[in-house]
Amino acid sequence: MTISLDDCRVLIVDDNEFNRKSLSLLLLRSGIRNIAFANDGVDGLAKVESFRPDLVLLDVAMPRMNGLEMCRRLRSDARYADLPILFQTALDRDEEQVACFNAGGNDFISKPIRPGECMARVRHQLERRKLFIDLTVFRERVEKELRHAHAMQLSLLPEPRRVAELGETYGLEIYSHFETSSELGGDLWSVFEVDADRVGFLIVDFAGHGITAAINTFRLHTLFERSQARRGEPAEWLTYLNAALKDVLPTGQFATAFYCVLDKRTNLLTFAGAGAPNPILGVGGDLTLLDSSGLLLGISHHARYRTQQVTLPPGGFLLLYSDALLECRGTDGVAFGQEAVLAQVRRTAADDGVLDPVAVLLKPFFERVTRPLRDDLTLIWIRRR
Repeated sequence: MTISLDDCRVLIVDDNEFNRKSLSLLLLRSGIRNIAFANDGVDGLAKVESFRPDLVLLDVAMPRMNGLEMCRRLRSDARYADLPILFQTALDRDEEQVACFNAGGNDFISKPIRPGECMARVRHQLERRKLFIDLTVFRERVEKELRHAHAMQLSLLPEPRRVAELGETYGLEIYSHFETSSELGGDLWSVFEVDADRVGFLIVDFAGHGITAAINTFRLHTLFERSQARRGEPAEWLTYLNAALKDVLPTGQFATAFYCVLDKRTNLLTFAGAGAPNPILGVGGDLTLLDSSGLLLGISHHARYRTQQVTLPPGGFLLLYSDALLECRGTDGVAFGQEAVLAQVRRTAADDGVLDPVAVLLKPFFERVTRPLRDDLTLIWIRRR
């Protein structure tokens, strides 16, 4: 594909009028009509500011300021760090040509000018410049759209004010952490009122991360916002979500999930799982891994889930988390792992002065792993008062 150079701007910097006219004729024959001239490096720097060229054809030997110095000054200005500079020089020794590159030049044309070679190198630099600008504009647009999409995804999470209100209503302290491995992720969690005595918690982790996984979180959020099934047994609600997701998710996409309902009056925690990491229940200094087994959401219409119950009395806590906490590897290549998580949870729970247990729990984790993480990370620590 031939790229049009009609709108390209070329600055010729040369103290020899014959050279300037010869180069301009070559450019005109190639369809380049936006041409400006400068007699030396001082004049050339001023013309770069006013003319804003897409390419500079720069002579090396000139009075007042030579081409090498002009090139160095342009490269010291961030605005012109990527401006193509094509040296034209009669110097043919290797060290002299290397000096052109060391000064910041992109390429050079040997004098006397050979028209075919000259225009081939000019076209090459201008086409690269156009492609670079197009790529930069595209990248900026994508980054802007990803920032908006990231903000939209964060809006799916429970608002801190709403979390605090539910905590007051049900006698809970709720701490959370949500971090995507890229601009968008496949994790989602929610807390909501079931009735006057019961509050529900949901954590979901879609396979993969990035745009596809994020779209699936929007799908799921719409499903559970519209559903009244969450007021029933946890297994019933996971069955509903599974069937709904199976109808909309492409083949090969699925999610792990854990849904639980805490009754503040009876102290019962009723729950069901769909292949999520085992939540950690802490009661009286003892830690228990809850059974979160079950077929992943979106795999089969025939999936069935099991409702289970445990007691979560005042003073106890429940930790929900995505598998990134277990599987993200440290700089030594070793994953944090279930035993390390349990040990850190035990130390965190034993410290009565901890204001934010999630922050304390994650401190050694982040000391080992590098960011950005390889997977999305979500934690919710639910402590009964």
